[in-house]
Amino acid sequence: MKKLNNKYLKSVYNPIIIILAIVSITMAILDLNNIINLTKYPYYEIDISIWIIFIFDYFGGLILAQNKKLFIKHHIFDLLAIIPVNSFFMIFKTFRFTRVFRLAKLTKLSRLLRLVGVTGKLKDRVTKFLKTNGFIYLAIICGIILIISAGIYSLSENISFSKALWWAMATTTTVGYGDISHTTTIGKLVAVVLMLVGIGFVGMLTSTITSFFAHENQKVESVPDEIRKYKSLLDDGIITKTEFEAKKKQLLKLK
Repeated sequence: MKKLNNKYLKSVYNPIIIILAIVSITMAILDLNNIINLTKYPYYEIDISIWIIFIFDYFGGLILAQNKKLFIKHHIFDLLAIIPVNSFFMIFKTFRFTRVFRLAKLTKLSRLLRLVGVTGKLKDRVTKFLKTNGFIYLAIICGIILIISAGIYSLSENISFSKALWWAMATTTTVGYGDISHTTTIGKLVAVVLMLVGIGFVGMLTSTITSFFAHENQKVESVPDEIRKYKSLLDDGIITKTEFEAKKKQLLKLK
């Protein structure tokens, strides 16, 4: 029962961390482009809240890890994501050291560092997501079809490639704003192809998301899966190399 509860909590916890990381990245990009200001309400409060959660996430994993050095080595980006560089620059600003430290540029640099850290935090999860159900291959194929279709549509409808690409994306995602419409037979055929591709892509995307978040709850049945599970624990610094090798020998011997 306890093991089941742990699996359930993990299946809920991981998606929350992923969503928070995406929100943090989005806010950092918007701030770097001066669309929002992370030092003002409500963005500052949201950013600080996410930062605190990331601190608990990092140090919680560090405390649970048996090999602390290995954990730190494999979670460099997680560490970058929680460095409170903005706080140091606010202190400098309070004491009016702006001219010496060029605060504005350093603040932008600190947020860029935070962006790199949070992006790195998502790297492994994004890689695993793209490999789920072979989704990466579908995404590449759909991307190629999208670009080729936009090129054909651009020539047949005599519009710019950028407008054709926008139309292709709107059609593939089944949004269909209607700001650009086809008038030729070739354009209509391209639209039909993109509609079918879009339906398949959205369906596969939904299936991949479901499989990705349900993966943590799947029961491991084979020896290779068991070994891969313990290898992941070794990479995360939760178990030592000696423990991993001992468990590996035990599994191979039993089976």
